[in-house]
Amino acid sequence: MAEGRWKPVIWMRRKRLRDDAPTEAEAEALVGESFDFAFDNEAFSDRVLRVEVVGSEEENGADGKGIDSSCTVMDTPVLRVNTIHVSSAILAAKSPFFLKLFSNGMKESDQRHATLTIADSEEKAFMALLHLMYTGKLTPTTESTLLVDMLMAADKFEVVSCMKLCSQGLIDLPMTLESAVRCLDLPCTIPLAAAIKEAAKTFFAETYKEFLSTKFQDELMRVPLAGIRAILSRNHLGIVSEGAVYEFMLRWACSQYSNSEERHKILSSRLLPLVPRVLGFLGRSSSLMTALTSLMTNSICKFT
Repeated sequence: MAEGRWKPVIWMRRKRLRDDAPTEAEAEALVGESFDFAFDNEAFSDRVLRVEVVGSEEENGADGKGIDSSCTVMDTPVLRVNTIHVSSAILAAKSPFFLKLFSNGMKESDQRHATLTIADSEEKAFMALLHLMYTGKLTPTTESTLLVDMLMAADKFEVVSCMKLCSQGLIDLPMTLESAVRCLDLPCTIPLAAAIKEAAKTFFAETYKEFLSTKFQDELMRVPLAGIRAILSRNHLGIVSEGAVYEFMLRWACSQYSNSEERHKILSSRLLPLVPRVLGFLGRSSSLMTALTSLMTNSICKFT
């Protein structure tokens, strides 16, 4: 039975290595099929993938592009090397990146061994992604941060089918502070990105309804602007001291923006206009305008 399911993959590989990149319909043709039996199985593999794992802090650049196919990260020690037997047929069918790697776009195309360099923080997600490309099904997990990592790895390696599975998994799985923060920064090219961001905003609004409580202050200082806006715009505190709301905003802005000009811009244009909504006011309060004027003229943050 396994060999019978293998034949379409071999045919697609022969066709694909001759033609251009697969269409989306072709790439998803094997999503429902499970080739778990072939994962890291030398009998069903024609390539050896050598995965070099380097330190996260020393990865190539700080822009999130530490994964590369062939270049060596200068002055970065290799922590360990994982060797995996892979099928170029399966990987090329799921990913234009691997299609290029195994055909005509990279120097590894004429070799049986291919090398990838990843950061150690990406190792778990990358290995899970490879397995997902073979099985077509997400392994049950309660780790929303792992799904975010897998989603970003799938985006880097252009594995659209896996991106969709991870995206849906994130929507269905309860979020944590870390995963919600990262979801707010997902690029719009990610499938279901809008729905994932909405789920993250809902997490912030529901988790931090009592955002003025002292028990939340430290962790809220690490929440990005989009999360703070979600908390403020979706919670109505009613009668509460305006000063407490302003103080929270100031403390958060000072922890996030060291530049006073940038800080004042964020406060005046993105946060202070939300105060009437938080307090349940129908119109703008005079004290809001007073606070805004004070912030625009005072360049020293008393909370730093």
